[in-house]
Amino acid sequence: MRSVSPIMDQIPRLEAGGPRRRTTRVEQTVPLVIEWKDPAGRLLREETATLSINFHGCRYFSRHRIPKNTKITVQVAAPEAGARAAIRGLSARVAWTQKSRRQAGMYQVGVEFETPQDLWHIQEIPEDWNAFYSPTREESASFLNEIEKLLQLARSGMYCELLGVKAETPRIEIRRRFYQLARQFHPDRHMDHPEWTPRLLLLMDSLSVAYKSLASDGAMKAERPLEKESEIHPIAQECLAQADLCLLARNYVGSILWLRRAIEVEPHCSEYRTMLGRSLAAVPEYRHEAVEQFEKAIDLDSLNVEAHFQYAQLLERMHFTWRARSHYVRILEVDAFHIQARERLTKLNVKSPRAMSRSSLLSRLTGRR
Repeated sequence: MRSVSPIMDQIPRLEAGGPRRRTTRVEQTVPLVIEWKDPAGRLLREETATLSINFHGCRYFSRHRIPKNTKITVQVAAPEAGARAAIRGLSARVAWTQKSRRQAGMYQVGVEFETPQDLWHIQEIPEDWNAFYSPTREESASFLNEIEKLLQLARSGMYCELLGVKAETPRIEIRRRFYQLARQFHPDRHMDHPEWTPRLLLLMDSLSVAYKSLASDGAMKAERPLEKESEIHPIAQECLAQADLCLLARNYVGSILWLRRAIEVEPHCSEYRTMLGRSLAAVPEYRHEAVEQFEKAIDLDSLNVEAHFQYAQLLERMHFTWRARSHYVRILEVDAFHIQARERLTKLNVKSPRAMSRSSLLSRLTGRR
């Protein structure tokens, strides 16, 4: 009799009434490379992107009608620096294939991983994903070694190496990397190991200092020891660090309070107002104020892609799709390869027949490169 791992024991079984989603599905666009063999044994390869993801698999568009139970390999097209995504591809199988109702000549393919795992490394994971983060003894040792390695970088003051970025990395990518590391090493994620808490808290403080230093200067300042950090706007930097921690815990009210203080110190910072708008948008009663903050952020920096994207998402929730569309178009004018904005704009155009009549204009804007 084959043994079954404790993690696999936690996976719900398929019911006789048909397949059901095992973990919460997240609508997320992630670029993928899919490989499989056809009946003749030829290796086929397709570059695509996900429609939705969960801990057990994903759903994506394909130009091929791949038979059910076909074995495939799934790989993120551009693995994030420092992420534990499989380099050689993750083994999976096709759970179902159906013809797309909206995209002519396309199929939707449902994929199930052979071993459930987090291939995606998104910022905010659903609660039921946490049940599958049960490290083995070997993984725990590797995790502790990684903590020690990062603490050594922190003591040496190597900001870029600590966050895994380069000198020319844009500020928005520095923030994304900080969130990724903070989510991975936050003590609340490892409450079953209280003996790790002191070192995790020390690492979180070091990550916050490194993030504030690199983000405040656009990642262009030279690396130096942490204790010699610049004293420029220390109050705003501390408020931003506290707001980041509140956002990680989804404490939006707390982040609003800290971000208001940061803006009092630096009222002309577009990034702070974008973050405040995002936190305000998460509380329905504050949505109108969120609109004001997003508009101020865009006035301060018209090329702030994150402000345009967060504002467009809020406008969609408020059913102002025609206004949201203009912001998605603006994002693609700045960054023609912004996958999420392109996907949202496509969906809005499908829902709006009037917009379809202007598809030639939009295609010129979004397909320039």
